[in-house]
Amino acid sequence: MSKIFFLKIIYRNAVNLHKITSIVESVKGARIKHLNFISKGREFVGVIAFEASQLIDFERIFALIRTNRDISDVEQITDASFC
Repeated sequence: MSKIFFLKIIYRNAVNLHKITSIVESVKGARIKHLNFISKGREFVGVIAFEASQLIDFERIFALIRTNRDISDVEQITDASFC
């Protein structure tokens, strides 16, 4: 059974959103369910919701996003009200 995970991401304006979505989709079995990003000056802030079948898939996606140096901050959120 799949579970939906939410990440709050802050990244620089120069980063392409496609780079973030391709990281999520590179993990087998993960699918993006919702994106909500807005521009705040020189940065974009938003929430990405994705479906993954296992917790280890979430941890792998989280680690891959954090290794991107263009990402300022990534944190897991448990409340879907940010969407």
